[in-house]
Amino acid sequence: MKHHRHLKVLVLGSAVLLLAAVNVFAKNAKTFNLAYAGLLGSARLEPGHYQIAWEAHSPQVTVTVAKNGKDIVATAQGKMVERSTKYQTNMVVYDTKPDGTQVISELRIGGTNKAIVFDE
Repeated sequence: MKHHRHLKVLVLGSAVLLLAAVNVFAKNAKTFNLAYAGLLGSARLEPGHYQIAWEAHSPQVTVTVAKNGKDIVATAQGKMVERSTKYQTNMVVYDTKPDGTQVISELRIGGTNKAIVFDE
């Protein structure tokens, strides 16, 4: 009987930790609309809505891009920077390479003055 009690406590504790981890992850996630196709790292992202999540390593960030809220289609390393302007909405900034390829260079986070900047 004592083992069942410990098992219940272990399962309940694990569930609480999992929910806490999900809530922390959700705070660092936003939906972005890509109006144009663009490269992010080695991944080509087609136009559409994507869930962008990031984990901060101050100031470095690891970005995960998911389509339909679950299918991870890209990961990339970037840097979180603060700007003097507060962004009203989430925005995607593209650079165009000499060959015409569009590269996602920056994700501006709506409601903040922060942007994730990607190196080429």
